[in-house]
Amino acid sequence: MNQDILDYINSQRVCVLAVEMPDGSPHAATLHFATSKDGTTFYFLTSPGYRKTEALKGRLTSRASVVVGVDEAVMKTMQLDGEARIVSEAERKNFDGIYFGKFPEKVGKFAEDIAFIFTPTWWRYTDWTGANGKRIVSSADHEEYLKVN
Repeated sequence: MNQDILDYINSQRVCVLAVEMPDGSPHAATLHFATSKDGTTFYFLTSPGYRKTEALKGRLTSRASVVVGVDEAVMKTMQLDGEARIVSEAERKNFDGIYFGKFPEKVGKFAEDIAFIFTPTWWRYTDWTGANGKRIVSSADHEEYLKVN
């Protein structure tokens, strides 16, 4: 992802996450999120009693989608499809550093919460704020850029 997309994602704190439930139905919720520096991994915490945990506990990975940017005043949005999974014990230290680095006020508050990650396989960024109107950049565009450069 290019830097302006990463800057936008990192400026946001809340997204909508939708997961595929064990019966195939969708479930969506708003959550705080953090991301890796390159934007290839999204980090979340959730309570074991929340509905989305059914999808996460039921399989190794669950199909999921994320939307960042639902503020009409900002006029930018990021849509992503991919997979969500529970963080392994080996990954937990890295997870904590990234997630609590963005949300230090949450340290120690969520001892029983489930840490999970979302890895996008497709994404599209839309920015309506440019002088020339709407600009769309997608993962397909990014792959073509990487092949050429």
